[in-house]
Amino acid sequence: MSAAPPREDLVPTPALAALACGVLGGIAALLAFPPYDLWWLLPVAIALLVAGVLVRSAWLAALVSLLWGLAFFVPLTRWAETYAGALPWAALAVFEALYIVVFGLLARAVLVRRGLRLGPAIVVAALWVAVETMRSHVPWGGLPWGASAFALADSPLLNLGPWIGTAGLSAVVALLAMLLLSGGLAVTGRRHRGLRGIAGVWPLAVAVAAVLATVVVPLPVNRAPEGRPTMTVAGIQGNMDPVDPATMAMPEGIWDNHLQVTEETVDQAAAEGRELDLIVWPEDSTEYDPRQDAVRSAQLTAVAAEAGAPVLVGTQTLVGEDQRLNNSLLYTPGGSVPYVYAKRHPVPFGEFIPMRGLFRMVTDKVDLVGRDMIAGDEVGVMDLEHLHQGDARVGVLICFEIAYENLVQDVVDGGAEVIVVQSNNALFGDSDEAIQQLAESEVLAVVSGRSIVHVSTVGHSAIITPEGKQLAFVDHWQQGSVVAEVPLRTGITPAVAAGPWIAIGICALALAGLLGALRGPRQGLQREPAPVRGRGREGRR
Repeated sequence: MSAAPPREDLVPTPALAALACGVLGGIAALLAFPPYDLWWLLPVAIALLVAGVLVRSAWLAALVSLLWGLAFFVPLTRWAETYAGALPWAALAVFEALYIVVFGLLARAVLVRRGLRLGPAIVVAALWVAVETMRSHVPWGGLPWGASAFALADSPLLNLGPWIGTAGLSAVVALLAMLLLSGGLAVTGRRHRGLRGIAGVWPLAVAVAAVLATVVVPLPVNRAPEGRPTMTVAGIQGNMDPVDPATMAMPEGIWDNHLQVTEETVDQAAAEGRELDLIVWPEDSTEYDPRQDAVRSAQLTAVAAEAGAPVLVGTQTLVGEDQRLNNSLLYTPGGSVPYVYAKRHPVPFGEFIPMRGLFRMVTDKVDLVGRDMIAGDEVGVMDLEHLHQGDARVGVLICFEIAYENLVQDVVDGGAEVIVVQSNNALFGDSDEAIQQLAESEVLAVVSGRSIVHVSTVGHSAIITPEGKQLAFVDHWQQGSVVAEVPLRTGITPAVAAGPWIAIGICALALAGLLGALRGPRQGLQREPAPVRGRGREGRR
């Protein structure tokens, strides 16, 4: 008995349509993120990408994926051009886009062999998470900028965050994309199996119903510390003139601006009868390490004494001849500095240059980073007990560290009841980097179950509750402060309790599904039509 012929499931996407899917999909993905916040376009964008790679040629699928990645990452990472110049910006965007090529080729490999059924759809969604996880950690610590979860700050899907973490949120988005793709191909007649035409709209209905269902998903129980449900925090945004892109030198007046706004905020709090528990300055807000300047140390001690609360400042500390630390220093009303946190995850090419000699041959912009930042080795959790009346445990992260869920999990595991993020967004000019970073804080506040006090030199600054609500906000390039009674929490969300295992489990599923698909025959994508035979004797047989 002869073997059954391969099942014809999906009609290949025409080449021009596939290229259009790549470009339009990348643009749709960009619009899902701040400042546009059209989060619902992200599943559409991924569906377009997968539709675009359903072509006969793997080379064409790679090109479609690359176009998607470039249409997304080139404008998304425009802040890199402000900081490092056009060539490094282009290199970053192309490098990030190559991860999309990897996903596109792997997704195609699964679908051309298994078709667009439930099992292969789950595998493709898991592959999306696996590639995104790899992009977020490899190489040199990775860059999770543009991770799917960070488009969901204003989405009801974020209610799932404390249960399944950022990897789980990415998986949900990708599964929604596969439902949209399945329904779209059925309705347009490009799927020759299962329900077709108008009857094929059920995947679209399931996707919409799933999103609506997340509106009523409850948040995990997350109690406040007994007897102290809040602490009063003031975040200081002193503002400054734009950074000179030629030298990347910080303009003068940073110290004076932050000191002035702090004094005004302390006076305002006193006039309102409000007792402050903590004052937070942003990253790089002191120009240089104030411990090396008796006058500045005295000024910080004086303002802390006047407020009756410690002041957390951000500074750079030189190490040897060619290295530095990005530090957070806590000044108390008594003049001591009991806590110092050193940033644990410096940003490659922004704060240190890997393989400096090699990359100097590409661009001399690497020399703008004159001193490589070295990583700290201790989790930033400050215990304010006995320092003042606040008595809270405060987790500290610096700038891009908020984009790494594992670093957020570390401070929560270390006992943090609230998280402070100190950032210096002045380096990125008028780009959307600041609002995109704030969205990361909004998402991870919900995922971690902790309030986040996000403070920048030039904005955006905000205080966010564990439910994702903003209590105070200062816009970009404005001077002011964010002050609020910040909720404290001690509960551990399932996402934090699971640690890396949610991502590991999804990646393992992706690998197993991919290997299983590669072992099977090509049967998901419709074959080339058989050639028409002639009318000779052999043709009539």
